[in-house]
Amino acid sequence: MDASPPFQAACLAILLTAALFAVPAAADERRDYQFFGNLTGTHNASVPASVDLDHKDWEPAMTFLYTQESERLQLFTELHAAKGGEGEIARLQAGWRFTPQTTLWAGRFHNPQGYWNTQYHHGVYLQTSISRPGIERFDDEGGVLPSHFIGLQLDGNENLGADGGLRYEFALGASGVLSEDGLESPAFFMPQQSSKPTASARLTYNPTEGGPVTLGAFLGRNQLPADDLAIREVTQTVYGAFATLDLERARLIGAFTALHNVVSAAGTETTGRFSTAYLQAEYQVTPVWTGYARIEGSFSADNDPYLTLFPRYVRNDHVAGLRWDIYEKQALKLEYSHPEIAAGRYEAVAVEWSMIFP
Repeated sequence: MDASPPFQAACLAILLTAALFAVPAAADERRDYQFFGNLTGTHNASVPASVDLDHKDWEPAMTFLYTQESERLQLFTELHAAKGGEGEIARLQAGWRFTPQTTLWAGRFHNPQGYWNTQYHHGVYLQTSISRPGIERFDDEGGVLPSHFIGLQLDGNENLGADGGLRYEFALGASGVLSEDGLESPAFFMPQQSSKPTASARLTYNPTEGGPVTLGAFLGRNQLPADDLAIREVTQTVYGAFATLDLERARLIGAFTALHNVVSAAGTETTGRFSTAYLQAEYQVTPVWTGYARIEGSFSADNDPYLTLFPRYVRNDHVAGLRWDIYEKQALKLEYSHPEIAAGRYEAVAVEWSMIFP
């Protein structure tokens, strides 16, 4: 009898973790780990009849992070498992630090095209909200951008004087492929043979170290081959900017993303463009209660042939929620949203318990 996907993912996580911990640490090595868990319940109402979307759903998920570093060498692992046997090695990276500010990595990464995914990754406890903006959804969760790739990444920091700093990230590798289910994330051990290059660059500027303002910009180019579809591939250019403002009790997160998509079929090419923006505001009413709201909007989404492959992509949304930090490292969240997809709008209410250890 074959092992089920959840069992395989659990065994892989246990073996990797045991192997990492079993190796004795050198005198100059530092090790750390974190475990995230969450249980999310969602109720959808007024869903368009043509949309295959569950009206009620409960989804457990867990994520394990492990880091090990010495003066030069760094190792990083992120294992993620969710409902339905969706276990994966989300990230597995080895890095060599050339200087205290510059590191070259090899392995499986989250693509630095945007802000949200590389800020919070799979650890939903870290983000105030339950949901993430539509443009920031992971590729294997219905997203329209390839959020995972396998290859190389160079990152580092430059001091700009007057306590200012600039962080840079340059990435090159192979992303996933398009299928009837959307974007398929590249598997670490058995990457798709048809995978093609993805390249990204992102700059993040802090006017003052530890200050309230962060500004950033990103640029990427993705080649997405199609598997068992009427089209052959999509060539995608993505660019945008983001900003955050952290005050004593309030926080603002905003981003703008534009995409230029060239859809290639047998002897034909169709071009489309669309852009999207979101703004999330968070306010800490008391040390344990935080309210938040988010607005998302897309422009020219109806005219992009690429988006026809993603009928459940959230083009516009209004979100409001409340987070209660019930213990030091556990939180309960309640969220209402009114998303709009290609077939129309519907309503969603979600509740989530999340935690981090240690």
